[in-house]
Amino acid sequence: MDNSSENSSATTSEDIKVEEIRTSDGKLLKKISFKNGVIHGEMINYDDGERIAQKLTYNDGILEGPAEFYQDGVIIMTASFKNGLMEGETDFFVNGIKTGHTIFQKGKIHGSFLSFDNAGRVIREAEYVDGLQEGNCFSFYPDGSLQEQSIYKNGVRDGEVKKYFPSGAVLEISEFDMGKPVGYVDTYDEDGNLIARKEA
Repeated sequence: MDNSSENSSATTSEDIKVEEIRTSDGKLLKKISFKNGVIHGEMINYDDGERIAQKLTYNDGILEGPAEFYQDGVIIMTASFKNGLMEGETDFFVNGIKTGHTIFQKGKIHGSFLSFDNAGRVIREAEYVDGLQEGNCFSFYPDGSLQEQSIYKNGVRDGEVKKYFPSGAVLEISEFDMGKPVGYVDTYDEDGNLIARKEA
């Protein structure tokens, strides 16, 4: 049952009409801008505590322009839309701290995806093509040294995976075939000596 009702509106000199949608007990749910009866401009959605949940931008009824997404009043994502699809740079946040950055093209991740720790250091770098992980993927220790290197094809691991000690010496080598581990997993000490081998 819909317990919301249109509460108020205002019109500017540009014929932009802003409407507020509230629950039956007066809690603010939405603020929507209209032009000639079509959503045009900013639309703000609110959560149960009347904190901003989403800020979206429309152009003649189509998502177009910057967007912000919140959880419990804290930013979790900033993005941009074009013709109703995510397009361009997108940032992800946890507890207000940026944890990821990527690029969307026609609604799909296309390009580098960087993951960060709480200090802003890159801890993972992956490449995407049309929404699927493709090519080299790197993980890093907090000091920036390489922790793991792998290869992806059509969204799954395919090929050799190497793990490293912080010193840069190889720790482990394994192999994947279209997402499935194959062959052996070899483990080394920091001097390069094979110390264990097991089936994948």
